[in-house]
Amino acid sequence: MPRYFLIFLLVSVIKIGYTQNTSSDSIYLKKIELFKNTNSDSTLFYSKKLINSTNICNQLTAANAKIYALYRQKKFKAAIVEIKALDIKIDNLLKKDEKPCFYDYKAVINNRLFWISKNQENYNQAYEYLLKCEQYLKAHPIKDAKNYMNNLGVASSKALIKNKLNMQKEAKLLLLQTYAETKNPILNSLKDKNSLNLLKANVLNSLGNTYLSIANKKNNTILLDSASYYYDKAYELTKLFKPLHKDSEIIYSFKKTEVLIAQKQFKKALALINNYKNINKGYHYKHREFFQKTICFNGLHSSDSTIYYAYKLLLDKKEECKRSNLIATYDILSKQYTLLKKQDSALKYSQKTLEQFYLADKNKEETFHLLYKNDFENAQDLNNALLEKENTTNYTLFGFIGSSLLVTSLFFLLFYRKEKKAKKKLIKKLEENTYEDKNEVTKKEYNIDDALENKILNQINSIDNNLDFLKPEFTITNIAETLNTNTTYISFVFNKNKGVTFKQYYTNLKIEYIKEKLTTENKYKNYSIKALAEEIGYSNASAFSRAFKKHTGVTPSEFIKNLSS
Repeated sequence: MPRYFLIFLLVSVIKIGYTQNTSSDSIYLKKIELFKNTNSDSTLFYSKKLINSTNICNQLTAANAKIYALYRQKKFKAAIVEIKALDIKIDNLLKKDEKPCFYDYKAVINNRLFWISKNQENYNQAYEYLLKCEQYLKAHPIKDAKNYMNNLGVASSKALIKNKLNMQKEAKLLLLQTYAETKNPILNSLKDKNSLNLLKANVLNSLGNTYLSIANKKNNTILLDSASYYYDKAYELTKLFKPLHKDSEIIYSFKKTEVLIAQKQFKKALALINNYKNINKGYHYKHREFFQKTICFNGLHSSDSTIYYAYKLLLDKKEECKRSNLIATYDILSKQYTLLKKQDSALKYSQKTLEQFYLADKNKEETFHLLYKNDFENAQDLNNALLEKENTTNYTLFGFIGSSLLVTSLFFLLFYRKEKKAKKKLIKKLEENTYEDKNEVTKKEYNIDDALENKILNQINSIDNNLDFLKPEFTITNIAETLNTNTTYISFVFNKNKGVTFKQYYTNLKIEYIKEKLTTENKYKNYSIKALAEEIGYSNASAFSRAFKKHTGVTPSEFIKNLSS
């Protein structure tokens, strides 16, 4: 009898322990949900409590909560360390079992890595993480409302990358489609309305960012009203969050400031910036403040204040400066020092601007190829599925495969329908060379519409004939803006038809032009090196001399001396 009593007692203790553990888990989960967007320290505290749960899915929730708290604190390196450890743990778990929560958190951690890389402006890496996230969502064993919503999140994130790659039209179309999908009745079954509202707010903010980019690109102030409209709608949605997101007001203020800057209302923008200290609620806003004040004071032609805040930005150790902000800041400093006739400092920051620009351009070029390939493959998959349905005379509407597929099908129809032979060749090339050599990524082909290619070639011929390449403001970006396309397309068409890069071609033309002038017109021999440089669009005599020597093997001075002897 005592033996049976001991067994009964042991079972009872286990049940009590399990009940208490389950009860504790429930409390910790609620606390994490409560504090995740309001108090990172509390989130970390309760994630440490929950990590000891006997429920493996709750353990993963705790680990993810810790990562999210570190992300919100902008401790990206620490977050990445935790993500790698969690990634390995889930991989090991998936070898033994395929619980839905394992797929959930594989998608979540890749999504978190996407946001970290995107915030660091490493778009190529960010897009790779996004594709991994999408891969786990597609493999998820449960295709419910949550999975549907998460796919919409991926589509929204793809639009962010397209926006950064100067593909605003595609980004806008994808975002509008995604926002329409957020009203799908399937989402009515979601228990977590906060997540849906957060997704909607993110999409609306992204639409605001897209209209802001288009407005700046086209210098169209009317489009800034559209940007403000979407920012306002997003902010109204954040008021439905339960609990309220403590950063909503200051993030909204950041965006309204960007609109004022685009409208060149710098004094009004400064008034908003100066109010950040009253609404920050612990958010690290100083970095943003320094950058926006640099822009504003530069617009107000206040050199001292511009330089002061530019250095405050560059010396800020609490937050890493984004490459795009570095490019803008270095460029402003270069121009300010030029106005102040401090040529050494002007040259220093001009060189820094170019260094960062080339790094950014290389990253965007690599990302464009990855995105292009993914869009093409998705469009191909959808096209094959539609053809299969047509062959079986089944015209039922094709269900939800992934929120971006409708957009990519349009992409397919617009760019590939007219060139079936070229399409087949490109498909074969993509299949043979998938991820073989990232260093050779720039050699992959685009299947650009003939009309666009001819338009680009005509513009290049016009530039060559009119000597527009000699103008100081001449850049590949100017051509892209004139043709309402992107620099990647222009680079591809240029390399394909000229056999050299855009920079190499026009550097050669500039140097050949000035060589001819020096050879045929004596007055040019009396020009200073700076004057010769300015004659062909160089603002910097040293850069001109380096280009001249690289092309001819001698400096401009030596060339002139040889002509005279």
